[in-house]
Amino acid sequence: MERKRVVQARMRRFAVKAFLALLILGLPFQSDAEERRWGTASLVVIVERQAGSVLIIDSSRHELLGRVSGLGNLTHATVKFSPDARYAYVIGREAQVSKIDLLTLKLVKQVNGGKLGIGGVISQDGKYVALSNYIPGEVRILDAETLELVKTIPALYADQNAKNGSQLPSRVAGLVDAPGNLLIFSLMDANSIWVVDAGKKEFPVIKKFVDVGKTPYDALISPDGRYYLAGFLDSNWMGLLDTWRLDRVTPILAEQGKGPEVPLWKIPHLKGWAITGRLAFLPALKREVALVYSTLDWTPLPPIPISGTALYTVARPDGRQVWVDIIGKNGDLIDIIDVDSMKVIKTLNAGPGATHPQFTPKGEAAYISLMDGGKVVVYDTTTFQALKEFPADHPSGIFFANRAHKFGM
Repeated sequence: MERKRVVQARMRRFAVKAFLALLILGLPFQSDAEERRWGTASLVVIVERQAGSVLIIDSSRHELLGRVSGLGNLTHATVKFSPDARYAYVIGREAQVSKIDLLTLKLVKQVNGGKLGIGGVISQDGKYVALSNYIPGEVRILDAETLELVKTIPALYADQNAKNGSQLPSRVAGLVDAPGNLLIFSLMDANSIWVVDAGKKEFPVIKKFVDVGKTPYDALISPDGRYYLAGFLDSNWMGLLDTWRLDRVTPILAEQGKGPEVPLWKIPHLKGWAITGRLAFLPALKREVALVYSTLDWTPLPPIPISGTALYTVARPDGRQVWVDIIGKNGDLIDIIDVDSMKVIKTLNAGPGATHPQFTPKGEAAYISLMDGGKVVVYDTTTFQALKEFPADHPSGIFFANRAHKFGM
């Protein structure tokens, strides 16, 4: 009998050990909350401008991962990414920089980089966050790891009305990163474009181009990083700088085209341009068309009629479609241009305040913010059917993590 009890006890111990082994092999030790894991390649950060927060979504599954709050004034906010897409840098209107860990959805650090800003950029080598400030007029460079101040580049120009050689500060706009670890930006009040070498310790200004056009307000850089294009509020051309040569700023696009004018609801941002191979699509000022230009020589092609005045023209990653959001009249609509036929082939009635269409990295889906509709809608770009909706508090800018590997984004 004793021997039988010993055998049974051994069998029970063996069963317990076997069960524990299966648990160990089959289940991790983390809690349910800690089990969730995701990569960063397909994440998208969506600004909730009035709430001072961002939504973070896994676009490969169209799954909301979470919200990060306490980010301050996010009017005109932008989001930049570290080269490995581990961190998102949310840059607000008051030049506040919030560094978010996209693997934990935690706010890592927050600093104030000025009083009034208009965005920023990550340097090509990923070491620095550069801010373009209106007040004070400057480019402020922060260490991307610590967000500590590394360098301030005052945007000063000569006061033409003074006889003592005094200088005035200029608002800075159109800041981009460029090949060769360059930073290029425009001085709104000085009608100038400057080039900084961010690969050198002192961040020297290596080029200053003056009298390029009146009141540069924004700029973009072509996807290959070769051409910097500045827009002007008070000149009827744009300024083209070839980053291979850095020898001059050439006036292009001498007019916005002909046709009846309509109210200017909002000035289009140049980073909303669509460049698809040899064609560039951009919103027209005060006209209900999308302008088209050849990127070979920047000559105009016939414009495409659209449902209203455009704010953004955004190219699908394969270049086959350009999605256009309408501002003001017909502001609920999104026009879809087929690049092959150069016509609008579909108009989506997305909802109140539809804006900022952005594509998943391979373009199978598009995310659209409904600023006045309180949600973000995801569309299939083949069928144009809505796939999913996410509640959001006045959503605006949509930023995919694959911007980490694009110039000027």
